[in-house]
Amino acid sequence: MEWWQVALIVVAAIFIGILIGISCYYLFIRFVKKDRVKFLDLFYLLFSKKPKVFTSNDLARQSISTPSASPEVHEPTEFPIPELLVEFEHNQKIVTEFSGDNLLPLQTDAWDAHKYLAHKLPVNLREQLEEVYSDVNSLNNMVSFSTNLDYRSSFLDERYKKLLTSIAERLQIIKQNM
Repeated sequence: MEWWQVALIVVAAIFIGILIGISCYYLFIRFVKKDRVKFLDLFYLLFSKKPKVFTSNDLARQSISTPSASPEVHEPTEFPIPELLVEFEHNQKIVTEFSGDNLLPLQTDAWDAHKYLAHKLPVNLREQLEEVYSDVNSLNNMVSFSTNLDYRSSFLDERYKKLLTSIAERLQIIKQNM
């Protein structure tokens, strides 16, 4: 066997292995995690560009006179994740009915199931949703900590209330922007 034949077999084996891996990952997401993901959206999840993280040195090197891009203008369209609207309403209800007696977790089921569709949203809305749901997860972690360990303190209650009001304000802003 010539060297190029061996190299061709190795390249083909790697390519087939990658295809099998992607297919298995899709089947895992689709049937084990039960997410409704389209096969082509899976490639977006796997190969999307990650945002670049700037350090303070990088920001200092940037020219101050850089022209800013004009803001994105989006025509009103149907919201691609209608389940989020229902989840917003439920979370708003929890926020408005908060009495301070009990710590309740906020829902994240719709976001967890459909966050792969966030790339279809305008950039500023997507970033706002990611930030809010990051805080919602922090809030839910505090609730699970409190309930699992049966631990309550005034500091925890104060932190919960502060985070809850912050989330409520941002959810209201996001809802208005939709």
